[in-house]
Amino acid sequence: MTIVIIRAVIIYFFVVLAVRVMGRRQIGELSTHEFVITILISAVATVPLEDNAIPLTNSLLPILILISLEVIQSALSMKSKGFRKLFEGNPILIIEDGKLNQNEMKRLRITVDDLLDSLRQKNVFDIAEVKNAVVEANGKLSVQKHGENGAFAVPIVCDGQAENKYFGNKSFDKKELKDRIEKAPFKTDAIMLMTIDENGNDKIIKKEK
Repeated sequence: MTIVIIRAVIIYFFVVLAVRVMGRRQIGELSTHEFVITILISAVATVPLEDNAIPLTNSLLPILILISLEVIQSALSMKSKGFRKLFEGNPILIIEDGKLNQNEMKRLRITVDDLLDSLRQKNVFDIAEVKNAVVEANGKLSVQKHGENGAFAVPIVCDGQAENKYFGNKSFDKKELKDRIEKAPFKTDAIMLMTIDENGNDKIIKKEK
């Protein structure tokens, strides 16, 4: 019994440390790859608890490898926009300016019931109240109602890289985008975030040195 307790304590602290390395997100906020890593860690961690004959290293080493892969993936995602979108995907505008995008609902396999359920969880009980709604990369729904303060802004530069298609189903003309970015007071690679709202207004956040 003592051995079981000691092994359980070691695995507990090792898994907690592993999750801390991955970051402090709630389950509903995990991206697909993070969710997969979390499930795999949970499965691997239970193996030596079920059989004392199995060495602890048979569990700790795979967990260490999984966390290393997660850290490498996160680092590559920060460096490469394409790599980031490959693993995390794009947010999708499912309601734009009050109009429901039924083609995107079919592509995302979202039923009307799914949409209405998600809206009710946002305290929206009438779809007519919705001006814009976005299915985020983690599957959650973000909602902007008609009449709410603030215009709908779309990122056109993220981490020093131009974004002509930040939302998977909404794109800007590349030439128009290039002209607008060139008018910015900073070079593109010096811009942390640049957005354009529905009224054509720009907002720029410069990278800190």
